Amino acid sequence: MTNMSDRYQLSELLSAIQNADSVLLFPHISPDGDTLGSTLALKMLLTRLKKPVTVVLDDETPQTLAFLPDIYCVRPYAEAADTITISEGALAISVDVSSADRMGRALSLYQSIKKTAQIDHHFTNPGFAQINLIDGDASASAVLVFRLFTALGQPVRREEAICLYTGLSTDTGDFVYQNTNAEAFRIMEKLMEAELPIAHYARILFRCKEKEHIALLGKALPTMRYLCGGEIAGMRLSLKDIMAVGVSGQHTDGIVDYAIDVIGVKIAYFARETENGAIKVSLRAISPYRVDTVAEQFGGGGHQLAAGCTIVGSMRQAVSRVENALKKVYLGGS
Repeated sequence: MTNMSDRYQLSELLSAIQNADSVLLFPHISPDGDTLGSTLALKMLLTRLKKPVTVVLDDETPQTLAFLPDIYCVRPYAEAADTITISEGALAISVDVSSADRMGRALSLYQSIKKTAQIDHHFTNPGFAQINLIDGDASASAVLVFRLFTALGQPVRREEAICLYTGLSTDTGDFVYQNTNAEAFRIMEKLMEAELPIAHYARILFRCKEKEHIALLGKALPTMRYLCGGEIAGMRLSLKDIMAVGVSGQHTDGIVDYAIDVIGVKIAYFARETENGAIKVSLRAISPYRVDTVAEQFGGGGHQLAAGCTIVGSMRQAVSRVENALKKVYLGGS
């Protein structure tokens, strides 16, 4: 566990929580299992402490995570901005947000609150809050939320275990990514003791695929191309392809894994055109290669082995820029 520092202010966060008369929680845009699972577990913990809690997200919650307990408490930013009254003693906490702009439009609401904090596990996080709880060695932000349960002397209950398991398992790739460590398994022991129905939720998260996802995968696989002797692989989907299936971009989650899982591939990307014409790119790597630095070049972020970004421009231009950046990583360049 990281030592106390200006990036790991556990006692300051505990004090801020205890003194707050209300708390607003902010997951990141393009929400995944860790940001939503961790946020909802924290919301349940704070509610147990008799704190009024509001969750604000500048995005839609993915259908694939609709099973999460309390998921429907998440309020869209556009609605929340017009209706929320911020009290003098309010506390804002971002969860799993690697950089402030990852809150989208909700950042303005976050910054309007006098006391700000954050809980995150990205090495690249600059420490943008007044109170930072950042540990780049943690497998997921869910680990840090679990530590809060422990620090506050609160046991994890079944619904909270479901949320924490979702965050921990998705960010470790079902406990196979390099960031999986002993602490992750110690936490899993506690979640199982809280009667986590692991077989049920593991199947939902890692085995069940929607028909729409399979249809999009069928369109993406024929676009697979290999570079650098087959050690870089990439796929793409146009908006036309996505609309032909009659679905949203949410159904493309996980397609990039089919590229990185090809034998011999060390670095992979998946690019898809969004409704506003920009290109959203998912990046994956196998150590010692890293893709977080590539994502940062294009205003994105993430982890060393899993990152993402959005590029304005045509698909051809975006893919060309990404491939050139990945080639530099592969060849040992900057």
